[in-house]
Amino acid sequence: MGRRLEGGRFFGRTLRKRSVGDLTMADVVYPAGTPLPLHCHERAYFCLIRRGGYTETYGRRMRECRPMTLVFHPAGESHRQKFSGSPVASFNVEIGGDWLTSNLDQPAEFHGGSIADLGMKLFGEFQHGGAVEIEALASEIMVAIAGQSEKPTGDPQPRWLREARDLLDARFRERLTLRGIAHEARIHPVYFAAAFRRFYHRSVGEYLRWRRLEYVRAKLSEPELSLAEIALDAGFADQSHLTRNFKRFTGRTPGEYRTFLRFKTD
Repeated sequence: MGRRLEGGRFFGRTLRKRSVGDLTMADVVYPAGTPLPLHCHERAYFCLIRRGGYTETYGRRMRECRPMTLVFHPAGESHRQKFSGSPVASFNVEIGGDWLTSNLDQPAEFHGGSIADLGMKLFGEFQHGGAVEIEALASEIMVAIAGQSEKPTGDPQPRWLREARDLLDARFRERLTLRGIAHEARIHPVYFAAAFRRFYHRSVGEYLRWRRLEYVRAKLSEPELSLAEIALDAGFADQSHLTRNFKRFTGRTPGEYRTFLRFKTD
């Protein structure tokens, strides 16, 4: 088994670490050409290789990891790595027990594709995003790892899901968490995230962001409100958090949009 690493601990140099609920995320860099000894981790985790590559041995098997490879490691899985001739940047996400399902007990790997794209989106939210956005993306990744289908089943929309959406509609300006919403619905958070996308064709985080941005659009027509006030009132962390999201989805900053509205009504 080798060395057992406690939760939140990784070899290499951690550039940044952040915890959201029972998820622990770390941006980790490993030196070029450095082999890691046989070891395992106390908690399950998945990692997205953003730069560099390495060979990993686990049990009697071996995998080649390169940029945009996402690997899931169950808790207690023994493995060792041999890094290539360039530094490796890895985005590591540890998963607490509340997130695990019976389908998340075997190692898995994915080379590119939609799951790697989700991993990159999660890395972006790790740097600036809110709890719901992070938990929703992590849940979607875990759904993909577990192999659960997101295709429509023909089943009617469950009542608890409609009630959960109503809760989002009523409380989108609050600092919500996906786990908290799922707890109120009495549904496992990973299943909740999968069902929400199946019926509403967007993640919980995307839906919440849309509600907040639509609220901001309306408030920008009130010139007496500052952008900082609008940002906090809508549930964003601060004005810069609002500006990043608003420009990403509208092509304008909030200030530019407010100017556009003023000229439109003149």
